[in-house]
Amino acid sequence: MHLPRLRTVIPFAAACLAVSALVALPAQAATVRYEAENATNAQGVVEANHLGFSGSGFVNSANAAGPYTEWTVNAPAAGTATLAIRYANGTGAARTADVAVNGTVVSAGRSFGPTANWDTWTTSTLTAALQAGDNKIRVTATSSGGNPNLDYLDITTADVPASECQAEAATLSQAAVATNHTGYTGSGFVDYVNAVGGSIEWSVNVAEAGSHTLTFRYANGTTVTRPMDVAVNGVTTGMSFPGTGSWDTWADGRVTVNLNAGVNTVRATATSSDGGPNVDRLSVSGPAGPDGQPPTVPTNPQVTGVSATSISLTWTDSTDNVSVTGYRVYEGTSVVATSPTAAATIAGLAAGSTHTYTITALDAAGNESGHSAAVTGTTSGGTSGPTADQLLAKVTTCSQISNGKYKTDSDVSTATVAVCDKTGAVFWKGDMDIDCDGVRTTQCNENTDCCFLPDTFCHTTSDTPLNAAQLPYMVVPSPSSIWDYRTKGIGCGTVVAVVYNGQVAYTVMGDTGPSGIIGEASYRTAADLGINPDPSNGGTDSGVTYIVFTGTGTKVSTIESHSQAVTLGRTLAQRFIDTN
Repeated sequence: MHLPRLRTVIPFAAACLAVSALVALPAQAATVRYEAENATNAQGVVEANHLGFSGSGFVNSANAAGPYTEWTVNAPAAGTATLAIRYANGTGAARTADVAVNGTVVSAGRSFGPTANWDTWTTSTLTAALQAGDNKIRVTATSSGGNPNLDYLDITTADVPASECQAEAATLSQAAVATNHTGYTGSGFVDYVNAVGGSIEWSVNVAEAGSHTLTFRYANGTTVTRPMDVAVNGVTTGMSFPGTGSWDTWADGRVTVNLNAGVNTVRATATSSDGGPNVDRLSVSGPAGPDGQPPTVPTNPQVTGVSATSISLTWTDSTDNVSVTGYRVYEGTSVVATSPTAAATIAGLAAGSTHTYTITALDAAGNESGHSAAVTGTTSGGTSGPTADQLLAKVTTCSQISNGKYKTDSDVSTATVAVCDKTGAVFWKGDMDIDCDGVRTTQCNENTDCCFLPDTFCHTTSDTPLNAAQLPYMVVPSPSSIWDYRTKGIGCGTVVAVVYNGQVAYTVMGDTGPSGIIGEASYRTAADLGINPDPSNGGTDSGVTYIVFTGTGTKVSTIESHSQAVTLGRTLAQRFIDTN
Protein backbone atom coordinates (compact mmCIF):
# COMPACT_ATOMS: atom_id res chain seq x y z
CA MET A 1 0.00 0.00 0.00
CA HIS A 2 3.04 2.26 -0.01
CA LEU A 3 6.33 2.81 -1.75
CA PRO A 4 9.17 0.84 -0.12
CA ARG A 5 12.05 2.84 1.28
CA LEU A 6 15.75 2.00 1.28
CA ARG A 7 17.15 1.25 4.69
CA THR A 8 20.10 3.25 5.99
CA VAL A 9 23.22 1.23 6.85
CA ILE A 10 24.43 2.39 10.26
CA PRO A 11 27.79 1.32 11.72
CA PHE A 12 27.62 -0.04 15.25
CA ALA A 13 30.60 -0.50 17.57
CA ALA A 14 29.96 -1.98 20.99
CA ALA A 15 32.05 -4.76 22.52
CA CYS A 16 30.64 -7.74 24.36
CA LEU A 17 32.84 -6.95 27.32
CA ALA A 18 32.12 -7.09 31.02
CA VAL A 19 32.66 -3.33 31.29
CA SER A 20 29.87 -2.65 28.78
CA ALA A 21 27.34 -5.20 29.98
CA LEU A 22 24.60 -2.61 30.42
CA VAL A 23 24.45 -2.12 26.66
CA ALA A 24 25.90 -5.16 24.99
CA LEU A 25 24.79 -8.16 27.01
CA PRO A 26 21.24 -9.47 27.41
CA ALA A 27 19.84 -11.35 30.37
CA GLN A 28 21.07 -14.88 30.93
CA ALA A 29 19.00 -15.80 33.97
CA ALA A 30 16.03 -13.53 34.36
CA THR A 31 12.31 -13.23 34.51
CA VAL A 32 11.04 -11.86 31.20
CA ARG A 33 7.63 -10.23 31.02
CA TYR A 34 5.28 -10.65 28.04
CA GLU A 35 2.28 -8.32 28.07
CA ALA A 36 -1.08 -9.79 27.07
CA GLU A 37 -1.93 -6.76 24.94
CA ASN A 38 1.04 -7.60 22.70
CA ALA A 39 0.13 -11.28 22.35
CA THR A 40 -2.07 -12.96 19.74
CA ASN A 41 -5.65 -12.72 20.99
CA ALA A 42 -8.61 -14.61 19.52
CA GLN A 43 -12.05 -13.31 20.54
CA GLY A 44 -10.45 -10.88 22.95
CA VAL A 45 -9.96 -7.11 23.03
CA VAL A 46 -7.37 -4.90 24.67
CA GLU A 47 -8.89 -2.66 27.33
CA ALA A 48 -7.70 -0.25 30.02
CA ASN A 49 -10.92 0.40 31.94
CA HIS A 50 -9.75 -1.19 35.21
CA LEU A 51 -6.92 -0.19 37.52
CA GLY A 52 -3.62 -1.85 38.36
CA PHE A 53 -2.65 -3.44 35.05
CA SER A 54 0.90 -3.53 33.71
CA GLY A 55 1.93 -2.10 30.36
CA SER A 56 -0.68 -0.34 28.23
CA GLY A 57 -3.71 -2.51 28.98
CA PHE A 58 -5.05 -6.02 29.51
CA VAL A 59 -7.04 -8.53 27.46
CA ASN A 60 -10.75 -9.08 28.04
CA SER A 61 -11.97 -12.21 26.28
CA ALA A 62 -15.43 -12.95 24.98
CA ASN A 63 -17.76 -14.75 27.42
CA ALA A 64 -17.51 -18.15 25.77
CA ALA A 65 -15.41 -21.28 25.65
CA GLY A 66 -12.67 -21.05 23.03
CA PRO A 67 -11.15 -17.53 23.20
CA TYR A 68 -7.42 -17.61 23.74
CA THR A 69 -4.35 -15.50 24.33
CA GLU A 70 -1.08 -16.84 22.91
CA TRP A 71 2.40 -15.53 23.65
CA THR A 72 5.59 -16.30 21.75
CA VAL A 73 8.36 -16.53 24.34
CA ASN A 74 12.05 -17.19 23.90
CA ALA A 75 14.01 -19.55 26.13
CA PRO A 76 17.83 -19.31 26.04
CA ALA A 77 18.10 -23.08 26.55
CA ALA A 78 15.85 -26.12 26.86
CA GLY A 79 14.67 -26.80 30.39
CA THR A 80 12.00 -26.20 33.00
CA ALA A 81 10.63 -22.69 33.32
CA THR A 82 8.22 -21.03 35.71
CA LEU A 83 5.13 -19.50 34.08
CA ALA A 84 3.33 -16.80 36.08
CA ILE A 85 0.01 -15.65 34.60
CA ARG A 86 -1.31 -12.40 36.08
CA TYR A 87 -5.09 -12.08 35.91
CA ALA A 88 -8.20 -10.53 37.41
CA ASN A 89 -11.60 -12.19 37.86
CA GLY A 90 -14.21 -9.86 39.30
CA THR A 91 -16.98 -12.47 39.27
CA GLY A 92 -17.87 -14.71 42.16
CA ALA A 93 -16.93 -17.92 40.32
CA ALA A 94 -13.70 -19.42 39.00
CA ARG A 95 -12.98 -19.34 35.28
CA THR A 96 -11.19 -22.33 33.78
CA ALA A 97 -8.71 -22.54 30.93
CA ASP A 98 -6.29 -24.95 29.29
CA VAL A 99 -2.66 -23.84 29.35
CA ALA A 100 -0.71 -25.26 26.40
CA VAL A 101 2.98 -25.10 25.51
CA ASN A 102 3.85 -25.62 21.84
CA GLY A 103 0.46 -27.23 21.24
CA THR A 104 0.55 -29.62 24.22
CA VAL A 105 -1.80 -28.93 27.14
CA VAL A 106 0.30 -28.82 30.30
CA SER A 107 -2.51 -27.72 32.66
CA ALA A 108 -6.03 -28.78 31.67
CA GLY A 109 -9.02 -26.89 33.04
CA ARG A 110 -6.77 -24.71 35.19
CA SER A 111 -8.82 -22.75 37.69
CA PHE A 112 -8.47 -18.96 37.81
CA GLY A 113 -10.30 -18.19 41.02
CA PRO A 114 -12.23 -15.00 41.72
CA THR A 115 -10.42 -11.86 42.87
CA ALA A 116 -11.99 -9.14 44.98
CA ASN A 117 -12.98 -7.12 41.89
CA TRP A 118 -11.77 -6.36 38.37
CA ASP A 119 -9.19 -3.91 39.75
CA THR A 120 -7.56 -6.63 41.88
CA TRP A 121 -4.89 -8.76 40.23
CA THR A 122 -3.31 -12.03 41.28
CA THR A 123 -0.90 -14.55 39.77
CA SER A 124 -1.41 -18.18 38.81
CA THR A 125 1.95 -19.98 38.66
CA LEU A 126 2.94 -23.30 37.09
CA THR A 127 6.06 -24.93 35.68
CA ALA A 128 6.53 -26.34 32.18
CA ALA A 129 9.29 -27.61 29.92
CA LEU A 130 10.37 -25.16 27.21
CA GLN A 131 12.50 -25.82 24.16
CA ALA A 132 15.48 -23.65 23.29
CA GLY A 133 14.36 -20.68 21.20
CA ASP A 134 10.76 -19.71 20.52
CA ASN A 135 7.84 -21.33 22.37
CA LYS A 136 4.09 -20.80 21.96
CA ILE A 137 2.20 -20.51 25.25
CA ARG A 138 -1.58 -20.38 24.90
CA VAL A 139 -4.32 -19.88 27.52
CA THR A 140 -7.67 -21.06 26.11
CA ALA A 141 -10.98 -20.57 27.91
CA THR A 142 -12.84 -23.82 28.65
CA SER A 143 -15.91 -22.40 30.38
CA SER A 144 -18.76 -20.22 29.13
CA GLY A 145 -17.48 -17.21 31.08
CA GLY A 146 -14.37 -17.02 28.93
CA ASN A 147 -10.89 -16.30 30.22
CA PRO A 148 -10.30 -14.00 33.17
CA ASN A 149 -8.86 -10.61 32.27
CA LEU A 150 -5.21 -11.35 31.42
CA ASP A 151 -2.48 -8.80 32.19
CA TYR A 152 0.84 -10.49 31.44
CA LEU A 153 2.88 -13.70 31.43
CA ASP A 154 6.20 -13.78 33.33
CA ILE A 155 8.70 -16.47 32.24
CA THR A 156 11.56 -17.40 34.57
CA THR A 157 14.24 -19.69 33.16
CA ALA A 158 17.29 -21.32 34.70
CA ASP A 159 20.77 -19.88 34.49
CA VAL A 160 22.60 -20.37 31.22
CA PRO A 161 26.35 -20.89 31.69
CA ALA A 162 27.22 -18.77 28.68
CA SER A 163 28.13 -15.23 27.78
CA GLU A 164 25.69 -13.98 25.15
CA CYS A 165 26.67 -11.17 22.78
CA GLN A 166 23.98 -9.59 20.61
CA ALA A 167 24.94 -9.17 16.96
CA GLU A 168 23.35 -5.71 16.79
CA ALA A 169 25.82 -4.51 19.47
CA ALA A 170 28.92 -5.69 17.57
CA THR A 171 31.10 -3.90 15.02
CA LEU A 172 29.54 -4.30 11.55
CA SER A 173 30.94 -4.05 8.04
CA GLN A 174 28.72 -4.44 4.95
CA ALA A 175 25.89 -5.42 7.29
CA ALA A 176 23.08 -3.62 9.11
CA VAL A 177 20.73 -4.06 12.05
CA ALA A 178 17.22 -5.16 11.05
CA THR A 179 13.93 -6.07 12.77
CA ASN A 180 11.81 -7.22 9.83
CA HIS A 181 11.69 -10.89 10.85
CA THR A 182 10.30 -12.42 14.03
CA GLY A 183 11.93 -14.53 16.73
CA TYR A 184 15.13 -12.57 17.33
CA THR A 185 16.42 -11.74 20.81
CA GLY A 186 17.63 -8.35 21.98
CA SER A 187 16.66 -5.33 19.88
CA GLY A 188 17.21 -6.83 16.42
CA PHE A 189 19.47 -9.00 14.28
CA VAL A 190 22.17 -8.37 11.68
CA ASP A 191 21.50 -8.71 7.96
CA TYR A 192 24.58 -9.07 5.74
CA VAL A 193 24.57 -7.48 2.30
CA ASN A 194 24.73 -9.95 -0.59
CA ALA A 195 28.47 -9.79 -1.13
CA VAL A 196 31.76 -11.34 -0.07
CA GLY A 197 33.48 -9.67 2.85
CA GLY A 198 30.69 -8.50 5.12
CA SER A 199 31.54 -9.12 8.76
CA ILE A 200 30.39 -8.99 12.38
CA GLU A 201 33.10 -8.59 15.00
CA TRP A 202 32.70 -9.14 18.74
CA SER A 203 35.12 -8.60 21.62
CA VAL A 204 34.59 -11.45 24.07
CA ASN A 205 35.97 -11.59 27.60
CA VAL A 206 36.41 -14.95 29.39
CA ALA A 207 37.80 -15.67 32.80
CA GLU A 208 40.24 -18.42 31.87
CA ALA A 209 42.10 -19.65 28.81
CA GLY A 210 41.02 -22.91 27.24
CA SER A 211 38.52 -24.64 24.98
CA HIS A 212 35.19 -22.82 24.53
CA THR A 213 32.15 -23.29 22.34
CA LEU A 214 30.98 -20.48 20.07
CA THR A 215 27.27 -20.76 19.24
CA PHE A 216 25.93 -18.54 16.44
CA ARG A 217 22.13 -18.13 16.43
CA TYR A 218 21.22 -17.55 12.79
CA ALA A 219 18.47 -17.73 10.17
CA ASN A 220 18.84 -18.60 6.48
CA GLY A 221 15.58 -18.43 4.58
CA THR A 222 17.10 -19.75 1.37
CA THR A 223 17.85 -23.34 0.39
CA VAL A 224 21.51 -22.54 -0.27
CA THR A 225 24.12 -22.92 2.47
CA ARG A 226 25.84 -19.66 3.35
CA PRO A 227 29.46 -20.25 4.48
CA MET A 228 31.46 -17.90 6.69
CA ASP A 229 35.02 -17.70 7.99
CA VAL A 230 35.10 -17.45 11.78
CA ALA A 231 38.36 -15.85 12.92
CA VAL A 232 39.31 -16.01 16.60
CA ASN A 233 42.23 -13.73 17.41
CA GLY A 234 43.22 -14.03 13.75
CA VAL A 235 42.99 -17.84 13.50
CA THR A 236 40.31 -18.76 10.94
CA THR A 237 37.88 -21.69 10.89
CA GLY A 238 35.35 -22.25 8.12
CA MET A 239 31.69 -22.78 9.07
CA SER A 240 28.58 -23.63 7.03
CA PHE A 241 25.15 -22.18 7.75
CA PRO A 242 22.50 -24.25 5.94
CA GLY A 243 18.94 -23.14 5.25
CA THR A 244 16.56 -22.96 8.23
CA GLY A 245 13.25 -23.10 6.31
CA SER A 246 12.39 -19.40 6.59
CA TRP A 247 13.87 -16.09 7.74
CA ASP A 248 11.69 -16.33 10.88
CA THR A 249 13.16 -19.72 11.85
CA TRP A 250 16.37 -19.61 13.87
CA ALA A 251 18.98 -22.32 14.39
CA ASP A 252 22.33 -22.71 16.16
CA GLY A 253 25.70 -23.23 14.49
CA ARG A 254 28.54 -24.27 16.81
CA VAL A 255 32.32 -24.43 16.66
CA THR A 256 34.87 -25.22 19.38
CA VAL A 257 37.82 -22.84 19.65
CA ASN A 258 40.61 -21.90 22.04
CA LEU A 259 40.21 -18.54 23.79
CA ASN A 260 42.72 -16.54 25.75
CA ALA A 261 42.02 -15.35 29.28
CA GLY A 262 40.68 -11.82 28.97
CA VAL A 263 39.61 -10.15 25.73
CA ASN A 264 39.33 -12.12 22.47
CA THR A 265 38.30 -10.93 19.00
CA VAL A 266 35.72 -13.06 17.16
CA ARG A 267 34.88 -12.11 13.57
CA ALA A 268 32.35 -13.85 11.27
CA THR A 269 33.00 -12.95 7.61
CA ALA A 270 30.82 -13.87 4.63
CA THR A 271 32.71 -15.79 1.93
CA SER A 272 30.09 -16.15 -0.82
CA SER A 273 28.32 -13.65 -3.06
CA ASP A 274 25.09 -14.31 -1.16
CA GLY A 275 26.62 -12.84 1.99
CA GLY A 276 26.19 -14.40 5.40
CA PRO A 277 22.99 -15.61 7.09
CA ASN A 278 21.01 -13.30 9.37
CA VAL A 279 22.76 -13.44 12.76
CA ASP A 280 20.95 -12.88 16.06
CA ARG A 281 23.65 -13.39 18.68
CA LEU A 282 26.88 -15.15 19.66
CA SER A 283 26.98 -17.31 22.80
CA VAL A 284 30.29 -18.26 24.39
CA SER A 285 30.43 -21.14 26.86
CA GLY A 286 33.10 -23.29 28.42
CA PRO A 287 34.30 -24.94 31.64
CA ALA A 288 35.81 -21.64 32.74
CA GLY A 289 33.17 -19.31 31.39
CA PRO A 290 32.13 -15.99 32.90
CA ASP A 291 30.02 -15.36 35.95
CA GLY A 292 26.58 -16.92 35.49
CA GLN A 293 24.87 -15.75 38.70
CA PRO A 294 22.50 -12.79 38.39
CA PRO A 295 22.08 -10.09 41.04
CA THR A 296 19.22 -10.16 43.51
CA VAL A 297 15.93 -8.56 42.51
CA PRO A 298 15.69 -4.84 43.35
CA THR A 299 13.28 -4.18 46.22
CA ASN A 300 11.17 -1.35 47.61
CA PRO A 301 10.60 0.63 44.39
CA GLN A 302 9.05 4.03 45.10
CA VAL A 303 7.94 7.12 43.19
CA THR A 304 9.91 10.01 44.70
CA GLY A 305 8.78 12.85 42.46
CA VAL A 306 6.66 13.77 39.46
CA SER A 307 6.38 16.69 37.07
CA ALA A 308 4.15 17.32 34.10
CA THR A 309 6.57 15.35 31.90
CA SER A 310 8.57 13.04 34.19
CA ILE A 311 8.44 10.46 36.99
CA SER A 312 11.38 9.89 39.38
CA LEU A 313 11.98 6.53 41.06
CA THR A 314 14.21 5.06 43.74
CA TRP A 315 14.67 1.49 45.00
CA THR A 316 16.86 -0.52 47.36
CA ASP A 317 20.21 -1.62 45.93
CA SER A 318 20.58 -5.21 44.73
CA THR A 319 23.50 -7.46 45.70
CA ASP A 320 25.64 -9.78 43.56
CA ASN A 321 28.34 -12.39 44.04
CA VAL A 322 30.77 -10.05 42.22
CA SER A 323 29.23 -6.60 41.85
CA VAL A 324 26.15 -4.79 40.55
CA THR A 325 26.98 -2.51 37.62
CA GLY A 326 23.62 -0.89 36.91
CA TYR A 327 19.86 -1.11 36.59
CA ARG A 328 17.20 -1.14 33.90
CA VAL A 329 13.75 0.42 34.28
CA TYR A 330 11.00 -1.28 32.26
CA GLU A 331 7.55 -0.12 31.24
CA GLY A 332 6.00 -3.40 30.16
CA THR A 333 8.70 -5.11 28.05
CA SER A 334 10.37 -1.86 26.96
CA VAL A 335 13.46 -0.43 28.67
CA VAL A 336 12.70 3.24 29.37
CA ALA A 337 15.75 4.13 31.47
CA THR A 338 19.12 2.78 32.61
CA SER A 339 21.03 3.93 35.67
CA PRO A 340 24.29 3.06 37.45
CA THR A 341 22.63 3.79 40.82
CA ALA A 342 19.36 2.89 42.54
CA ALA A 343 17.46 5.88 41.15
CA ALA A 344 16.20 7.04 37.76
CA THR A 345 14.00 9.68 36.14
CA ILE A 346 11.84 8.83 33.13
CA ALA A 347 11.25 11.97 31.06
CA GLY A 348 9.25 12.90 27.95
CA LEU A 349 5.91 11.74 29.37
CA ALA A 350 2.46 13.17 28.72
CA ALA A 351 0.95 15.41 31.37
CA GLY A 352 -1.64 13.64 33.49
CA SER A 353 -0.56 10.20 32.23
CA THR A 354 -0.13 7.07 34.38
CA HIS A 355 2.82 4.69 34.02
CA THR A 356 3.76 1.40 35.72
CA TYR A 357 7.41 0.38 36.01
CA THR A 358 9.56 -2.56 37.13
CA ILE A 359 13.31 -2.57 37.73
CA THR A 360 16.04 -5.17 37.10
CA ALA A 361 19.70 -5.24 38.18
CA LEU A 362 22.71 -6.18 36.04
CA ASP A 363 26.22 -7.35 36.87
CA ALA A 364 29.54 -7.06 35.03
CA ALA A 365 29.00 -10.35 33.17
CA GLY A 366 25.68 -9.21 31.75
CA ASN A 367 23.45 -11.29 34.04
CA GLU A 368 20.09 -9.64 34.68
CA SER A 369 17.95 -10.16 37.76
CA GLY A 370 14.25 -10.78 37.82
CA HIS A 371 11.83 -7.86 37.79
CA SER A 372 11.01 -5.94 40.93
CA ALA A 373 7.50 -5.38 42.18
CA ALA A 374 5.62 -2.88 40.04
CA VAL A 375 5.42 0.78 41.00
CA THR A 376 2.93 3.22 39.43
CA GLY A 377 3.12 6.99 39.09
CA THR A 378 1.07 9.69 37.40
CA THR A 379 2.53 12.87 35.94
CA SER A 380 1.10 16.16 37.14
CA GLY A 381 -1.18 18.53 35.28
CA GLY A 382 -2.71 17.70 31.97
CA THR A 383 -6.24 17.12 30.89
CA SER A 384 -8.05 14.37 29.10
CA GLY A 385 -8.78 16.86 26.33
CA PRO A 386 -12.08 17.47 24.57
CA THR A 387 -14.61 14.66 24.65
CA ALA A 388 -15.74 12.69 21.64
CA ASP A 389 -19.09 14.50 21.70
CA GLN A 390 -17.39 17.91 21.75
CA LEU A 391 -15.29 17.02 18.71
CA LEU A 392 -18.17 15.47 16.79
CA ALA A 393 -20.28 18.57 17.42
CA LYS A 394 -17.79 20.52 15.29
CA VAL A 395 -17.92 18.19 12.28
CA THR A 396 -21.65 17.93 11.64
CA THR A 397 -21.45 19.68 8.25
CA CYS A 398 -18.97 19.19 5.41
CA SER A 399 -17.25 21.85 3.31
CA GLN A 400 -15.87 19.41 0.77
CA ILE A 401 -12.30 19.98 -0.45
CA SER A 402 -11.75 16.66 -2.19
CA ASN A 403 -12.39 16.51 -5.95
CA GLY A 404 -14.95 13.74 -5.61
CA LYS A 405 -15.21 11.03 -2.99
CA TYR A 406 -13.39 7.91 -1.83
CA LYS A 407 -14.46 4.29 -1.53
CA THR A 408 -14.27 2.62 1.88
CA ASP A 409 -13.03 -0.67 0.36
CA SER A 410 -11.86 -1.86 -3.04
CA ASP A 411 -14.86 -4.17 -3.50
CA VAL A 412 -17.59 -1.56 -2.96
CA SER A 413 -19.23 -0.06 -6.03
CA THR A 414 -19.84 3.51 -4.83
CA ALA A 415 -17.48 6.18 -3.52
CA THR A 416 -19.19 7.80 -0.52
CA VAL A 417 -16.56 9.48 1.65
CA ALA A 418 -15.59 13.13 1.15
CA VAL A 419 -12.68 15.01 2.71
CA CYS A 420 -14.04 18.09 4.46
CA ASP A 421 -12.35 21.35 5.50
CA LYS A 422 -12.48 23.08 8.89
CA THR A 423 -10.41 25.73 10.58
CA GLY A 424 -7.22 24.00 11.70
CA ALA A 425 -8.13 20.54 10.39
CA VAL A 426 -9.60 18.36 7.68
CA PHE A 427 -11.89 15.45 8.47
CA TRP A 428 -13.77 12.53 7.02
CA LYS A 429 -16.22 9.96 8.33
CA GLY A 430 -16.20 6.30 7.33
CA ASP A 431 -14.96 2.86 8.25
CA MET A 432 -11.72 1.48 9.68
CA ASP A 433 -9.66 -1.19 7.95
CA ILE A 434 -6.61 -2.61 9.75
CA ASP A 435 -3.10 -1.66 8.62
CA CYS A 436 -0.57 -4.26 9.84
CA ASP A 437 2.40 -3.20 7.70
CA GLY A 438 5.85 -2.43 9.05
CA VAL A 439 7.81 -4.34 11.68
CA ARG A 440 6.99 -8.06 11.80
CA THR A 441 5.34 -8.96 15.10
CA THR A 442 3.23 -11.79 16.44
CA GLN A 443 0.14 -9.78 15.50
CA CYS A 444 1.34 -8.47 12.13
CA ASN A 445 3.12 -10.71 9.63
CA GLU A 446 2.57 -12.63 6.40
CA ASN A 447 0.61 -15.33 8.23
CA THR A 448 -1.85 -13.01 9.95
CA ASP A 449 -2.27 -10.51 7.11
CA CYS A 450 -2.65 -11.59 3.49
CA CYS A 451 -1.43 -8.21 2.26
CA PHE A 452 1.40 -7.64 4.76
CA LEU A 453 4.30 -5.42 3.66
CA PRO A 454 7.43 -5.14 5.82
CA ASP A 455 7.58 -1.34 5.51
CA THR A 456 5.56 1.81 6.13
CA PHE A 457 5.63 5.10 4.24
CA CYS A 458 6.74 6.90 7.39
CA HIS A 459 9.76 5.75 9.40
CA THR A 460 10.94 6.19 12.96
CA THR A 461 13.63 8.69 13.88
CA SER A 462 16.17 5.87 13.44
CA ASP A 463 14.80 5.21 9.92
CA THR A 464 13.06 1.91 10.62
CA PRO A 465 9.46 0.99 9.69
CA LEU A 466 6.73 1.70 12.21
CA ASN A 467 5.33 -1.03 14.44
CA ALA A 468 1.59 -1.33 13.75
CA ALA A 469 1.04 -3.59 16.77
CA GLN A 470 2.51 -1.05 19.18
CA LEU A 471 2.08 2.43 17.69
CA PRO A 472 -1.31 4.08 17.13
CA TYR A 473 -1.16 5.60 13.65
CA MET A 474 -3.56 6.14 10.76
CA VAL A 475 -3.32 5.95 6.98
CA VAL A 476 -4.02 8.64 4.39
CA PRO A 477 -4.76 7.94 0.71
CA SER A 478 -1.82 8.39 -1.64
CA PRO A 479 -1.94 11.67 -3.59
CA SER A 480 -4.30 11.58 -6.58
CA SER A 481 -6.69 13.76 -8.56
CA ILE A 482 -9.23 13.22 -5.77
CA TRP A 483 -7.08 14.86 -3.10
CA ASP A 484 -3.44 15.42 -2.20
CA TYR A 485 -2.91 15.49 1.57
CA ARG A 486 0.34 17.41 1.08
CA THR A 487 -1.53 20.53 -0.03
CA LYS A 488 -2.71 20.91 3.58
CA GLY A 489 0.80 20.46 5.04
CA ILE A 490 -0.03 16.97 6.28
CA GLY A 491 2.88 14.54 6.50
CA CYS A 492 4.62 11.95 8.62
CA GLY A 493 3.98 12.68 12.29
CA THR A 494 0.94 14.91 11.77
CA VAL A 495 -1.36 14.40 14.76
CA VAL A 496 -4.84 12.99 14.18
CA ALA A 497 -7.83 12.57 16.51
CA VAL A 498 -9.74 9.36 15.70
CA VAL A 499 -13.22 9.28 17.23
CA TYR A 500 -15.27 6.10 17.63
CA ASN A 501 -18.02 4.92 19.98
CA GLY A 502 -17.62 7.81 22.44
CA GLN A 503 -13.82 7.51 22.56
CA VAL A 504 -10.96 9.66 21.25
CA ALA A 505 -7.60 8.16 20.26
CA TYR A 506 -4.74 10.47 19.35
CA THR A 507 -2.58 9.04 16.59
CA VAL A 508 -0.19 10.22 13.90
CA MET A 509 -0.12 9.90 10.14
CA GLY A 510 2.12 6.87 9.67
CA ASP A 511 1.40 5.29 6.29
CA THR A 512 -0.19 5.88 2.91
CA GLY A 513 -2.77 3.67 1.23
CA PRO A 514 -4.44 3.22 -2.16
CA SER A 515 -5.25 6.48 -3.92
CA GLY A 516 -8.96 5.73 -4.19
CA ILE A 517 -9.70 4.26 -0.73
CA ILE A 518 -9.95 5.98 2.64
CA GLY A 519 -10.41 4.79 6.24
CA GLU A 520 -7.53 2.75 7.64
CA ALA A 521 -5.49 2.72 10.85
CA SER A 522 -2.92 0.57 12.61
CA TYR A 523 -3.60 -2.57 14.63
CA ARG A 524 -2.86 -0.60 17.81
CA THR A 525 -5.28 2.21 16.98
CA ALA A 526 -8.11 -0.26 16.51
CA ALA A 527 -7.28 -2.12 19.72
CA ASP A 528 -7.17 1.15 21.71
CA LEU A 529 -10.66 2.03 20.44
CA GLY A 530 -12.12 -1.39 21.20
CA ILE A 531 -12.31 -2.34 17.52
CA ASN A 532 -11.29 -5.89 16.55
CA PRO A 533 -7.67 -5.35 15.35
CA ASP A 534 -7.27 -8.68 13.56
CA PRO A 535 -6.06 -7.81 10.03
CA SER A 536 -7.87 -10.81 8.55
CA ASN A 537 -11.36 -10.16 9.94
CA GLY A 538 -11.21 -7.01 12.09
CA GLY A 539 -12.08 -3.37 11.63
CA THR A 540 -15.49 -1.76 11.51
CA ASP A 541 -17.73 -0.78 8.61
CA SER A 542 -18.78 2.64 9.89
CA GLY A 543 -18.86 5.12 12.73
CA VAL A 544 -15.25 6.35 12.63
CA THR A 545 -14.35 10.04 12.33
CA TYR A 546 -10.80 11.09 11.42
CA ILE A 547 -9.84 14.69 12.33
CA VAL A 548 -6.41 15.51 10.86
CA PHE A 549 -4.99 18.71 12.33
CA THR A 550 -3.45 21.21 9.89
CA GLY A 551 -1.33 24.32 10.17
CA THR A 552 1.90 24.99 12.06
CA GLY A 553 2.93 22.96 15.07
CA THR A 554 0.79 19.92 14.26
CA LYS A 555 3.58 17.31 13.92
CA VAL A 556 5.37 15.42 16.67
CA SER A 557 9.18 15.48 16.70
CA THR A 558 9.44 11.75 17.43
CA ILE A 559 6.88 9.84 15.41
CA GLU A 560 7.26 6.63 17.47
CA SER A 561 6.48 8.49 20.72
CA HIS A 562 2.78 7.99 21.41
CA SER A 563 2.99 10.20 24.52
CA GLN A 564 4.00 13.12 22.28
CA ALA A 565 1.00 12.50 20.05
CA VAL A 566 -1.36 12.43 23.04
CA THR A 567 0.05 15.60 24.60
CA LEU A 568 0.04 17.57 21.36
CA GLY A 569 -3.28 16.06 20.27
CA ARG A 570 -5.10 17.28 23.37
CA THR A 571 -3.79 20.80 22.78
CA LEU A 572 -4.70 20.79 19.09
CA ALA A 573 -8.13 19.32 19.79
CA GLN A 574 -8.92 22.09 22.27
CA ARG A 575 -7.75 24.70 19.75
CA PHE A 576 -9.98 23.04 17.15
CA ILE A 577 -12.95 23.30 19.52
CA ASP A 578 -12.20 26.93 20.28
CA THR A 579 -11.83 28.06 16.64
CA ASN A 580 -14.78 26.26 15.04
